[in-house]
Amino acid sequence: MKLGLVHFNHEDRNNLTVWQDIRKSSWKPNYGDMLVCASVIRQVEGASQGARIGFGGVLQTQVDRAIVRGSTYLHEAFDFEAANKTLDSINAPLAIVGLGAQSPVMDPTFLDDNEGAKGFIARLNEKSASISVRGAFTAEVVERLGGKNIRITGCPSLFYAMACPVVQVPELLKMPQRSMGISIHSGLMKNIFCHAPLEAREKHGKVIAWAIENAANVSIFEQGVLLEYDVADHTLSFEERRKAAVQVIERIGAQELFAPEDLMARMVSVKSIEEWLAKVRDVDAIIGFRFHGNMVALLQGKPCYYYTYDSRLKEFCDVYGLPHQDVTGPWVDPVTAMVEYNWDAANKRMAGLFEEMKTFYAENGFVTMFDRIIV
Repeated sequence: MKLGLVHFNHEDRNNLTVWQDIRKSSWKPNYGDMLVCASVIRQVEGASQGARIGFGGVLQTQVDRAIVRGSTYLHEAFDFEAANKTLDSINAPLAIVGLGAQSPVMDPTFLDDNEGAKGFIARLNEKSASISVRGAFTAEVVERLGGKNIRITGCPSLFYAMACPVVQVPELLKMPQRSMGISIHSGLMKNIFCHAPLEAREKHGKVIAWAIENAANVSIFEQGVLLEYDVADHTLSFEERRKAAVQVIERIGAQELFAPEDLMARMVSVKSIEEWLAKVRDVDAIIGFRFHGNMVALLQGKPCYYYTYDSRLKEFCDVYGLPHQDVTGPWVDPVTAMVEYNWDAANKRMAGLFEEMKTFYAENGFVTMFDRIIV
């Protein structure tokens, strides 16, 4: 079966899923998007040989069906005209996996008058057996836009390993010798992706300072913000890296909490999905501000704790049943929160979403690899 791949923007090199150096690239790769791309490619038979088309383009190749990589498309700034042009060019059944809506607050009415969004959903209704969405908030937005046969699946990236993760709390997490990962996004500003940027940036400083004080090993994972990338980049001089670290610390108002060298010693950058997973594999838990930054631990059965600041993060935490708090909330010891959390309930939710994901693929005519690969 010949597949069309809509809005897949990863690279494959030497059996790795990679992205370009963000300092040299004409576009800034989103590491989370790369994880979603890699996950769908692994999950769907024939996807690795699929014909790619980006939104705004016209598919010239005849395909039997197409799959659209879900992302945060449902927002007011999205180019629905370009996306609808591409969907119209595909003369075959298609389906979107993991569609998300985005609002700084949980307001499902924000696209009610957007004709482009209604047209996008109408095309999915026409060409798909069902629409896969991330969670209940997106499901409500899609329903208000006229969506039918909506299936809540979460994100395909949770099942990158071709199985449903089962989270267990490592014994070492309960001890001061623990190893902690932190996912960061120090450049948050007031926009549709953040309702409280000042509080979000300040919480970064508190989280990093707490981890340095309360863990034997701390890895701080950048995820495509150039200034953070510079701190981690060992090809730069010490002075260049330190200057970037000073600027990150100033952004998050942490000048009194830790030194630039503390940041330099712990900042981690990755160049492929496989490297990302490998570097996270040895931590006992990840806490932080990036959905996929924490998910690389979650999908390996490690606990996580989220600091949320928009509808996207809140929706993901709700759908999987993950421990979280809004960035405007008071300080909570994240280790205590993770150790005392009901992970059995979260594991049950994730198992249910795994079955929903498999059902979604099957009812839309995709053959999956879930039962053929053991990882």
